[in-house]
Amino acid sequence: MPIPVSVYLLFLAPTAALLVAFFLFRPLRPQWTHWPILASCAVVAAASMDLAAKTYTGWSMDAPLGVWMAAGSWEVYFGVRIDGLCAAVLAMVAVVGGLIHVYAAGYMREDPGFARFFLCFHLFFLSMIGMLVSNNFVQFYLFWEGVGLCSFLLIGFWTHKQSARSAALQAFVTNRVGDLAFLVAILILLKAYGDTRFEYVFGQMAYGGGPLLLLVGVLLFVAAASKSAQFPLYFWLPDAMEGPTPVSALMHAATMVTAGIFLLARSWPLIAFVPGLGTLIAAVGGVTAVFAGLLACGQTDLKRILAYSTVSHLGLMALALGLGRVGIAVLHLIMHGFFKAVLFLCAGNIAHGLGKSAADISEVGGLRKHMPFTLACFMAAAISLAGIWPAAGFFSKDGIIEACLEAGPGWAALALTAAALGAFYISRMLFLAFFGPSPEQKPGHPHEAPAGMSVPVGFLALGALLAGFLSPGIGRLLVKGAMSPEESLALAHFSWPVFAAGTSAAVIGFAAAWFLTIARPRFDWTWRREHPGLQALVASDFGWRHVVAFVVKTSWRFAEWVGGALDHRTWDGFLEWTSPAAVSLGGAVSLKSGRLSDYMWWIVMGTAALLAAALI
Repeated sequence: MPIPVSVYLLFLAPTAALLVAFFLFRPLRPQWTHWPILASCAVVAAASMDLAAKTYTGWSMDAPLGVWMAAGSWEVYFGVRIDGLCAAVLAMVAVVGGLIHVYAAGYMREDPGFARFFLCFHLFFLSMIGMLVSNNFVQFYLFWEGVGLCSFLLIGFWTHKQSARSAALQAFVTNRVGDLAFLVAILILLKAYGDTRFEYVFGQMAYGGGPLLLLVGVLLFVAAASKSAQFPLYFWLPDAMEGPTPVSALMHAATMVTAGIFLLARSWPLIAFVPGLGTLIAAVGGVTAVFAGLLACGQTDLKRILAYSTVSHLGLMALALGLGRVGIAVLHLIMHGFFKAVLFLCAGNIAHGLGKSAADISEVGGLRKHMPFTLACFMAAAISLAGIWPAAGFFSKDGIIEACLEAGPGWAALALTAAALGAFYISRMLFLAFFGPSPEQKPGHPHEAPAGMSVPVGFLALGALLAGFLSPGIGRLLVKGAMSPEESLALAHFSWPVFAAGTSAAVIGFAAAWFLTIARPRFDWTWRREHPGLQALVASDFGWRHVVAFVVKTSWRFAEWVGGALDHRTWDGFLEWTSPAAVSLGGAVSLKSGRLSDYMWWIVMGTAALLAAALI
C-alpha cells in the first residue's frame, strides 16, 4: 500500500507554514504571521484524524521516507511508524495543540515579539509531531532535542525578565541530564545492534544483551524522568511558568512533559524485558504523584498550582506504566491533555482579565460574577481532573486506581492519596478564585476574554467533559500494530469497588477544600502568617530545592577548583614555562652567532654533506 498523503502533510504543512511565515509575513506583515501557522494546525489535525481512522480499521505502517544522514556504510533513514499508540497520542496533540494555537493568537496579539513567538511555538509543535511518528531512536532523539530547544526559547521568551531567563536556563540544563542519558542509550544500541529501529531492536532482545539492555532501560528512564519531571528532576517544571500562558498550556498538555511518558510507552517492550525496572518506575511515579500533590496544595500562584498538578499527574502515568498498564497510562495522558489545557487557559483568561501576565490567589476572588464562562470551563476541567464521573478524567484515573488496587495495598494507598490531593488542590483553586471573597484592591477590572480566546477554551472544555466516552474506541485503537503485548495495552473495565474508592477520595478532597476555603475563608492566609516556618518549608518544596541548590553550588565550586588546579596552577604554569624554555632552546641551537667564520663553516659542512649524498 502506498504511503498516504496524510503522512507527508504532517511534515510538509508545518514546514511550509514556518517558511512562509518567516520569509514573507514576518518582514512584511508581522501581525499576520499566525495565519499560515493556524492553517498548518488545521491541516495537521485533519491528517492526524485521517491516520487515526485508517489505523482503527487495521492499517499501520513502518517505512523509511528517505535517507536522513550517512557516514560511510552507516545510514539513518527518516522513517515513520504509524500504529495505534502513535495515532491515539498524535490525534490528541494535533487537536489540543491546534486549539492552543488559536488561543495564543488572541493572547499574544499585542506583544511586540508576536512573530517570533509564533515561529518558535509552531516549531515546538512540529518537533512533537516528528517525535511521535519516528520509527527509530536516533530520529526520535533529534526531535526530542528540538522539543527541548523550543521549550528553552519559549520559557525565556520574555527576555527582559531575569526570572524568565533563569527559568529557561534551569529547564535547559536539567533536561541535559536526561538528554545525555538518552544519547548514551542510543550509542549502546548502535554498538550492540548496529540499528536503532524500534521494531528491529525489540526483535533482537531475545537473542542476548541482558546487562546492556538493563543499562539502556535505566538510561531511557532517566531521560523520561527529566523530560516528564519525575522526582528528583521535577523542579524545573514549576519554574517554567515564567513563559507566556499558551506556552505553559502547550507544554503541559500536549508536548514537552508528555514526551517522556511517550518514550516509556514506546520503549515498553525493552523496559518490560528488564527485571525490576517496571517496579522502579512505578515507585518513582507514585512518590512523585503524592509529593507534587502535597506541594500543589500550598501554592498561591495559579499557574504554579497547575504546574505541580501536572507533575503529580505525570507521576500517576509513570505509576501505571511501571505496573505494566501502558494502555491506561496513555489514556490518562490523552485525557490529561484536554483538562490541563483548559485549566491553564482559564488561568490565562483570569490573568488577562486582571491585566497581568500571571495571577495570585490573593488577587482573585468572586470572579464567578465577572467571568461566568471561564467559571463553567474551569469547573468542567476541575471535575475531570478530580476524576468525577462522567468527565474524561474519571475513565483514566479509575483505571490507574484499579491497577494499583490489583498490585497491592501500598500502590493503592499512593494512587488514592494522589487522587484525594488532586481533588483538594483543584477545588481549593476553584473556590478561592471564583467563590472566595473579593480582594479589597484588584489589579484590574475582571472581564471575560474576547471570543478568539474563549472559543478554543470552550471546545477544550467539551473535550474534558466528553472525551472519556471515546475510551472504548481508544482502547481498540491502541492495540492496532502494537509492538507491546496486548494485555499491557488493555484498559480498565467499570468496577463498583474502584468507582467507590476513587469517588470517595475525590469527595474527601473536595470536602476538605470547601471547609478550608468557604467555611474558613481566611485560613489560607492565616496559616501562612502564623506559621512562617511551614510556609518557608512549602516554598522550598519541603527542603528539596535547598538540596538542589547545594548540589549545584558544590558542583560549581568543584568545577572552579578543578579549573584552578588544572588550568591556572598547572596548565597555565606549564604554558608560561614553555615560552622562556623555547627561547633558551632556540638560542642554544641557533645558527645565528654573528661571526663570519661560523657561517662559512656551516656553508662548507652543508656543501660537503650534499656532495656526499649525491656521490655515494
